[in-house]
Amino acid sequence: MSGAAASCDASPALDALMEQLVATGYAVADDVFPVALAARLRAELLALQAAGSLSIAGVGREAAYRRDGNVRRASIRWLDGGTAAEQALLDFAETLRRAINARLFLGLFDFECNYIAYPVGGFYGRHLDSLEGARNRVVSFVGYLDPDWGEADGGALRLWRDPADLGEPVTTVLPQVGRMVLMLSEDIPHEVLPAHRPRHAVAGWWRINRA
Repeated sequence: MSGAAASCDASPALDALMEQLVATGYAVADDVFPVALAARLRAELLALQAAGSLSIAGVGREAAYRRDGNVRRASIRWLDGGTAAEQALLDFAETLRRAINARLFLGLFDFECNYIAYPVGGFYGRHLDSLEGARNRVVSFVGYLDPDWGEADGGALRLWRDPADLGEPVTTVLPQVGRMVLMLSEDIPHEVLPAHRPRHAVAGWWRINRA
């Protein structure tokens, strides 16, 4: 396990994050995802962008997958742990997995993660990360990478309590560096508002064992 992952294992901040997740189905923290790791990941993502190594992001899964610029405007690159920074993120995610399983008894097993880059004007309309009952994604993770992000930069994440909630969002999260979000993938609708400057993040999902 990396030092970054070990340092947050069983910490009061991580305990508080789990309490939020249990109480509301989502949680936001500024003191769990290491800022130094976020900076390393951002540098790698910018290099990947410069090399043309990102792909246009789509929506839907498997047979329903499609690319629709009216729903989502972003580019992605899947992580495979091939660099030290990516492996550090996967180690960090393993710490989170153990904490979530210990508190919510979800039996999370697999984890997948990608880089996400939103251009100016990039957004992602309201959606769920997993279709109810499919169990293809159970808990979602987002970690933000950009320093000095303010309200005028747009790109906020908006969350609702449940799929039936069509009112005002329950919370709005600015994508500030080192901030992270967890949410129950089947239960918490969310959207990314249009960004007014390039926006960079990592997003991942834990699954249960299909066996």
